[in-house]
Amino acid sequence: MEGFLNKELKILAIDDNQDNLVTLRAVVSDAIPRARVITALDGNSGINLALTENPDVILLDIVMPVFDGLEVCRKLKQDKRISHIPVIMLTALKTDRQTRIKALDAGAESFLAKPLDEVELIAQVKAMAKIKEAADLQRLEKSNLASLVSERTLALEKELNERRKAEAELIVAKNKAEESDRLKSAFLANMSHEIRTPMNGIIGFSELLKEQDINVAERDRFIRIINDNCQQLLHIINDIIDISKIEAGIIELDPDDFCLNETMDSLYENYLPEASNKGVQLILTKDPYWEKSRIVLDHGKLRQVLDNLLANAIKFTDAGRVEFGYNHRDNRLDFYVKDTGIGIAEDHKEIIFNRFWQAEFGLVRKYGGNGLGLSITRAFIKKMGGEIMVESTPGLGSCFSFSLPYIQSVDRPATQVQKSQDVPDFAGRTILIVEDEPDNFDLLNIILGRLNLVIFHAWNGDEAMRIFAEHPETELVLMDFKLPDIPGQEITKMMLKLRPEMPVIATTAYAMHGDKEKATEAGCAAYLAKPIRMNDLLQVLKNFLK
Repeated sequence: MEGFLNKELKILAIDDNQDNLVTLRAVVSDAIPRARVITALDGNSGINLALTENPDVILLDIVMPVFDGLEVCRKLKQDKRISHIPVIMLTALKTDRQTRIKALDAGAESFLAKPLDEVELIAQVKAMAKIKEAADLQRLEKSNLASLVSERTLALEKELNERRKAEAELIVAKNKAEESDRLKSAFLANMSHEIRTPMNGIIGFSELLKEQDINVAERDRFIRIINDNCQQLLHIINDIIDISKIEAGIIELDPDDFCLNETMDSLYENYLPEASNKGVQLILTKDPYWEKSRIVLDHGKLRQVLDNLLANAIKFTDAGRVEFGYNHRDNRLDFYVKDTGIGIAEDHKEIIFNRFWQAEFGLVRKYGGNGLGLSITRAFIKKMGGEIMVESTPGLGSCFSFSLPYIQSVDRPATQVQKSQDVPDFAGRTILIVEDEPDNFDLLNIILGRLNLVIFHAWNGDEAMRIFAEHPETELVLMDFKLPDIPGQEITKMMLKLRPEMPVIATTAYAMHGDKEKATEAGCAAYLAKPIRMNDLLQVLKNFLK
């Protein structure tokens, strides 16, 4: 009780008689020193004070003008903000049983008759204040519990949402993995077919060449078929290497200075026979008045992009025409390849650039191909600073277009194009071939032996250095970079320390970007990527065995 008495109490007294209010204040203040009595002369003022002051107890007279204490009590109890405040009803009618019942029905917690018994009044006030204090504590605990429940509910909802999100991500990842597996399976099945087809031609016609009774025409046809199938197989391997480099993010540009019109003419000449055989008209549009059509760009990648687009256009066009060309405007070059072929559905215009898409949709079975061309094409165009776009209508045809930065070639003296000449006589000239693969050496030995060259052969780096030291008459070295003991780059450096003027020609089957630079850094005079073409090898010999 002592703790309770030390607590400040707020008591709201509502009575239309000012003298009654003064008396109440005096009685309460004497009995409860820390009590503060707030007074109101009418019901409306009392309700407003209850809302603003939140008293611990309300002393409410029943008989008042406008609306009586019973109506005020009902209004107090109907408002959730103040309904918990205990109300003690005061009346001068001690024997009015009906009025007491009405007061309790209105929501009053207690009832006192006038004249007030001071002891009873103070006891009632203290009791009601304790009830209010307990109710406040209960309300606070309830509020805290509700807040705790709300926080926990939010935490559970967040955890549930995160779990659902994780499950959704797992489902997406699972679907992607299954799709990837399906695409790869379709790709591998198609790739097996694509590789076995030219291999079958190579092996089969190679066997036929062994027969004794074939005539010259048949032999030449067999050789042409073998060569065509080898080129097809090499194209497949190059595509696989390109897509691997794209996935690894290691594709790099190798800018070159070349004549764009010559490249476009070359493409036209290459694809004209194939188009003509299908009855498709091939049309080339270029800038005939652009005399200085020399540009600086990655010639190899541009050529491969146009090769892919032209090959597809002719492949998927059974009648009509295929048009290709470029437009030169300011600092851009706009290229396009347009056909009247089967066209592309609207919902396929993006996925056609996905890897293996062609294999997945079964087009390879009808049209052939490995399904990598457009994926490689888009990656190369993006690397060169452009974006590929496609417009198409099923049954009417497609148009692929892309724009690349135009970098003008630096003017340089015109060079005469060498005309084909008879093979020079290299009789008595000495070369060293460093090659660890027997078949590769046999091929080079046969080709170079026909040129009457004196040939030394080393299987590894140590043997190469020994032969090089023992035969100072060596005039040129063909150096394989992949050797079983010492890398060809290191052997090259060691040889050039002994004879700086020695032309060392790098040969490698890697043919990856950067290999040419590595060869140059090692001091090689030239670079030949395997498979080595006869004309390229002959040109190297002409250049360095003068």
